[in-house]
Amino acid sequence: MKKTILNLILLSAISTVCLTACKDRPSSGSDENTQEEQTEVPDMHNAANALDYQGVYEGVIPCADCEGIKLTVSINDDGSFRSVYEYLGEDVKNTYTEEGSWKISESTITFSPEEGDVHKYFVGEGFIQVLDQDGNKIEDSGFAEMFILKKVE
Repeated sequence: MKKTILNLILLSAISTVCLTACKDRPSSGSDENTQEEQTEVPDMHNAANALDYQGVYEGVIPCADCEGIKLTVSINDDGSFRSVYEYLGEDVKNTYTEEGSWKISESTITFSPEEGDVHKYFVGEGFIQVLDQDGNKIEDSGFAEMFILKKVE
């Protein structure tokens, strides 16, 4: 009987020590498992700093009175551009060229020709897309694809 009581007391003491050791303790600054407060880093990823957008782009954009306009745009490393517009169709053999400078802001590249109006394009991975007069993407699903120029060089 004495042995049983002694075993119960010993078992109680061991249980108390184990349970006390498992309790959460306030952590000190030197604890290796301490999680540091993480600061959220803003995503600075955009076309201006992430894409290789210089090069030559081609596509055929819609035309009101011809079969289409083959547009070739060269974006040069020196800040210059050249756009060649070739009107397609049996009756039409008209080509004209624009040259000027460009600048990029986030995902929009702006072409400022030596003569004429400013043009804006959205820059994506391997393509540029003609934007409307207000600098917005053309959202009509069947029509939007017609304004994409693919990178060829």
